[in-house]
Amino acid sequence: MSTQTPTIDKIINQLLSAVLVVNRDLTIAWTNPATEELFGLSQRQLIDTHLSDVIIDADYSVKAIAYSLRSGNHYHQRDTKITLMNHEVFTADISVSSIELDGEQKLLVEIKQTDREHRIGLESSEYSQHLAASALVRGLGHEIKNPLGGLRGAAQLLAMELTDPELKEYTTVIIKEADRLSALVDRMMTPHQQGNKQQVNIHKLIELVLSLLTLEAGDKLLIEKDYDPSLPDLFVCGDQIQQAMLNIMQNAVQAMNGEGTLTLKTRIVGQMLLGNTIYRQVQRFDISDDGPGVPIEIKDKLFMPLVSGREGGTGLGLGLAQSLIQQHQGLIEHHDINERTTFTIYLPVTIQETETVDNASGAY
Repeated sequence: MSTQTPTIDKIINQLLSAVLVVNRDLTIAWTNPATEELFGLSQRQLIDTHLSDVIIDADYSVKAIAYSLRSGNHYHQRDTKITLMNHEVFTADISVSSIELDGEQKLLVEIKQTDREHRIGLESSEYSQHLAASALVRGLGHEIKNPLGGLRGAAQLLAMELTDPELKEYTTVIIKEADRLSALVDRMMTPHQQGNKQQVNIHKLIELVLSLLTLEAGDKLLIEKDYDPSLPDLFVCGDQIQQAMLNIMQNAVQAMNGEGTLTLKTRIVGQMLLGNTIYRQVQRFDISDDGPGVPIEIKDKLFMPLVSGREGGTGLGLGLAQSLIQQHQGLIEHHDINERTTFTIYLPVTIQETETVDNASGAY
């Protein structure tokens, strides 16, 4: 039985690193799918485009690439800061080699994004911390609710015995605060209850959340939408994803005091590692606002329970949102770009459970 040898193109197309072939005039001659994902442009848009029109700024400049072309020397630089035409900034390792293709000298450029790997390591650590903190909160929740029920019952019995209205006000306060604390504990423990999953469109969930937000914020809130209409449905618990979106978008509106621009963007991402699983397709949902941003002192613990940068905030909204998304094997990230605060929700496109990285049938 003969086996078919894969072509070079097929092999390179499976790489997670961006690979480009560049002509002598520094126009792009060929790209692999990872390049399209990295630059956010299709192969048709990239071909014949000058390299400086795609990478507008880099530690490893276009002039250095041109020098490699003239000298024929291989060049490699680690942790290069790159700014793309859409002003997205990332860190990458860049390798440049001079090659001869079809009788012409060209450059083979490989770009491996490294800050994503760094974030994955941080996310793994943060995820473990989040689980530990959530377990602690759940344990405290059980310890709090038991005496809280007794306290409320005692206040009710005392209120029945009191005849002085002024004294009854004190028992009313006790009952009211006990109910508030009980509801707070319930909110901390709710995400750990699994919901029923079904096929749902992410844009439908976003619009449901927007209908709630616009009722609260009024006409002073501007909404900008940049949706990808080709996104497939997700197999998720719609109510939980909607709640996670609502928590993040409410935070954004509150940060802008109800006056500003909320930008919503959806895209598809290919071959992304979430946790210990590589997913062939992941949906990305960006929520951006032009508020003051996240206080620097809480950026590293933003998704931890009971951490808030807003006066009077409970610190539960983002922690609950992260828990809900992680239950769907997804992830929420935070970053500041061009004076705009952005929270990104990643959700894998799955119909059934995907194999883990350790299983060769489900990994790349």
